Amino acid sequence: MIALQKLITHIHESIAQRRQQRIDEAQRSRYINQIIEKMVDDIDPRLRSLGEYKKTLFPCVERMLAYAEEVCSRLPGPIEFSKEGRRTNATVRALFANHEKMAEVFSKCQAVQDFFRKYPSADCAYMVVGMRKNETREFGMDQQGEIIKREVLQTNVSFDDYRITHPSYDEESLRVNMRERALHECVAQTIKQLMATQTYNDELEEHEVKLKMQLGMLQNQEEGLGPLMHDDDALLQRIHRIRTQLAKVEHKQVEVSKDVGTLNASLSKVASLLKRPEEMLEVAPMSFCVDHLNRIIEDDSRDDYRVNLAQVTLGGEEQRVGLLAVFPRKELLSQKDKPVYSV
Repeated sequence: MIALQKLITHIHESIAQRRQQRIDEAQRSRYINQIIEKMVDDIDPRLRSLGEYKKTLFPCVERMLAYAEEVCSRLPGPIEFSKEGRRTNATVRALFANHEKMAEVFSKCQAVQDFFRKYPSADCAYMVVGMRKNETREFGMDQQGEIIKREVLQTNVSFDDYRITHPSYDEESLRVNMRERALHECVAQTIKQLMATQTYNDELEEHEVKLKMQLGMLQNQEEGLGPLMHDDDALLQRIHRIRTQLAKVEHKQVEVSKDVGTLNASLSKVASLLKRPEEMLEVAPMSFCVDHLNRIIEDDSRDDYRVNLAQVTLGGEEQRVGLLAVFPRKELLSQKDKPVYSV
């Protein structure tokens, strides 16, 4: 009887799990379709005239969504930025020279102040902190045991241009927010590449028109009185050079037109870009050790000196470093200290 009851309970649990799984899958499908519609609005609404646009883009957006979730999980933290945090955590010490500077950067951030006003019961705010990492190489002194070495080449690390964004009530809501923004960033980078392709195509067309005009002028000179006025060999060489350039431009145009020539070509190009989200957005964890003067040290075993960050790259070009942070309300400076500015 007990065994039968356990079996019935197990069956009910399995049915409930499958039902919840179907609900989750349906919600995810609706969410992906919403992303597709918004993306088509932003890129080219005419793509809807292609009956297969959803079927084509769905697996691409699904992969991009999974990638956005993955890269957001690579952001280290959250780390508490407080007086105690600076005393115990090497990352906090490395990012800010002193507690006063740290408190000032967070307290003067308009987004942080708006958050604490909106949530008066919140003891702390979870947020993303981005900044620029600078490295300089210079000679200094180094002590190993009782031996002091002079003129030792050292790497110093510093940080500036702090950007604090997306204050949230807890880590979960912050990471969900980041996933959404990572998704939008991939779409933005996709549109940027599409624009670059279209611009390149327009430039090729303009260049082709100019070359054809030059070629027409030279050919008419050859058939006209040009040989009487100019060296015939030089004129023929110019005609040959223009023809060679024109052939190269026409060949490039054929390649580019595969991406921008028709709506089907545009849809294929969008799908191709979305399948490669790692080219749009990359988050790479980085870890290194520094001493109390922010000099990089070679001893990787010193976890008490270890700095954990992530390098964020957009479109293969723009780079900054960042992490997730927790800032306690009690660390806020008084409003009367200095005027508020946005970070």
